[in-house]
Amino acid sequence: GEGEGEGEGEGEGEGEGGEGGGGGGGGSKEEPLSEEERRDRDAGKWARGTIVVIQGMSQARELNGRSGAVVLFDSAMGRYEVRLADRAVRLKPEALQLHPKQRKKNKAGKGDEVVFLTEDQKLAREGMYAVRMDPQFWYDQALERVFEATNEFEVLGLEATFTEELSVIKKAYRKISLAVHPDKNKHPQADAAFRKVYGAFETLSDLQQQKRLLWEIGNKDFSFSASEEAAYAQQPTEDDDDYFFQWWWEATVDQVEKAAEEAEGAQIDHFAEMFISDGLGGDVNEVRWIGLSKARDLFEKERAIFIDCRSDHIFASGSIPGARNVSMERVGNWGIVDALGRELIHEMLSTRRHQLIIVTSQVATPYSRCRAFCRYLLRAGHTTLPAARFRRLRGGIFGWKHKGGPVTQMLAYHGDEPYPAPPPPPLDAAALEKAALESKEGEAEIVD
Repeated sequence: GEGEGEGEGEGEGEGEGGEGGGGGGGGSKEEPLSEEERRDRDAGKWARGTIVVIQGMSQARELNGRSGAVVLFDSAMGRYEVRLADRAVRLKPEALQLHPKQRKKNKAGKGDEVVFLTEDQKLAREGMYAVRMDPQFWYDQALERVFEATNEFEVLGLEATFTEELSVIKKAYRKISLAVHPDKNKHPQADAAFRKVYGAFETLSDLQQQKRLLWEIGNKDFSFSASEEAAYAQQPTEDDDDYFFQWWWEATVDQVEKAAEEAEGAQIDHFAEMFISDGLGGDVNEVRWIGLSKARDLFEKERAIFIDCRSDHIFASGSIPGARNVSMERVGNWGIVDALGRELIHEMLSTRRHQLIIVTSQVATPYSRCRAFCRYLLRAGHTTLPAARFRRLRGGIFGWKHKGGPVTQMLAYHGDEPYPAPPPPPLDAAALEKAALESKEGEAEIVD
């Protein structure tokens, strides 16, 4: 079954073996082409996007059974260019068969699907023509949709409308990210697609950025206030420098993955909202971001208090010099007052009461732990600590390091006890509720 075509190109196997007889391909069992389909194929009439199956290859046998999509027909060479998962190949027409899904699509277009078959019969018929599928082909389709998307809503396959439910955005993110994740998708640009999908997730998770995006794409179904339109029309202020800093493009896939998996940040904020949102204290939504350049300027002039709310062991691996480590684990187990310590409370309310308080976490996503930390502080110090006094560091410690900010490894804890402290147990609902109640009980201590 080698045929006559073993000498040229990839040795597709012309002659009797070309259409799936021998041809070195192992003999596929799918439905043979009709005379009309054969003429269209040989004449180069199969359109771009036609899904095909390769068969009858006598030399490049590893291609037999793989599926791909037609890109074009080179009439000069008499070959089709077919896009596979990992490369594009040029093949003679006789090496290609219609994929069963393409055949079904063609029949539906002609009305041939109007037949009286039971569901079992339909499944049996489709099973007869089943061929070995190439999963990478479908992963690539998802990747192409991501790259072709023009805004974050399109990236996640969501309608361009204001979405307050974070669960809807999370669900869309999980679905798309699985298809483009480099562990599953072997396309050389899968890591870039994964970063773009995460960026869309983080952008849409921030309701203010979501509104700005709707304004930028000209959504007419959402009404913006006059102040919002004026703010969106202006360029970012000095306090918003690095507004467009997208840390995920500079991070490794592992770092992006860890940020995406930090669901605890949203969970901590959720519990804080339930237990301490009783109308007292500033609104955490009014806490603004501060750009990396502005924050570094205040750091160098010693005109800001930096609080790092990451876990103790992560803080010890590298932090902003002089930053106080007040982890959310400490807040959850000791209460906000004891976690801060008298020395830091005295600084915030007395000796450095006119300085900004900059709170940071690892990457400072919209619902990272620094947001929950600000919520606890606003409630505990509701008469002395307004929202205007706080800032969240855009890009977090990752952005600070990326922009060349100074970093030190701590040898001693800056609070009331030496570092390292025993690692606290993981946060749970009971611990968070206890911390919330203690923050209410300790508010008089902060006021003093």
